[in-house]
Amino acid sequence: MSNVVDINRLSRPVKAMSLGEKLAALITVVNGLHEVVLNHALSAAGLVIGSSDPAKVKIANTVTYCVNGIFKSKTTAEVAFTATTHDIAAHATLVREACYTLSLKADLSAVLTKGLTAFGAGNAVQPAAPAGQAVIGMVRVAVAGGATPFDASSDQLNAGHLTVTYYDQLLRPGDIGALVGTLTV
Repeated sequence: MSNVVDINRLSRPVKAMSLGEKLAALITVVNGLHEVVLNHALSAAGLVIGSSDPAKVKIANTVTYCVNGIFKSKTTAEVAFTATTHDIAAHATLVREACYTLSLKADLSAVLTKGLTAFGAGNAVQPAAPAGQAVIGMVRVAVAGGATPFDASSDQLNAGHLTVTYYDQLLRPGDIGALVGTLTV
């Protein structure tokens, strides 16, 4: 879960922390858990390439999700990338890629949030969702080495210079246990 801070990845080892620092780390983890419990998907979105517009990401299934603890349902939709904001520049020889978190707001609108662009396939990291939004999936877009960039406003996601992978993300009962397992204070 990208909304939770793993206290094992903090700058100082937990054992070397003072009681106040441990409490602060614990509060950070609990706040992250609170955010995840309030804002999450309960069913798979079935993310795929857009059927009416292959430059978009399609939410193929009706998604049940929570935003701020209130249950919502989003029917199928196609979500567009944003020109310039979501572009990925090409590199002459290396693959460049970015991950995009797909989240839903309380008003049922969908949001694509771009993470940092990375060199090499499989090196981009998923960005956290904006606060108060439920993550329903992620899209990884890799641009082959060469002169052709990813133009988010016009490129079809099945273009030859792109490798696009879709991931559904929903909260499963075991996820909470795994998150609580990070509490090794």
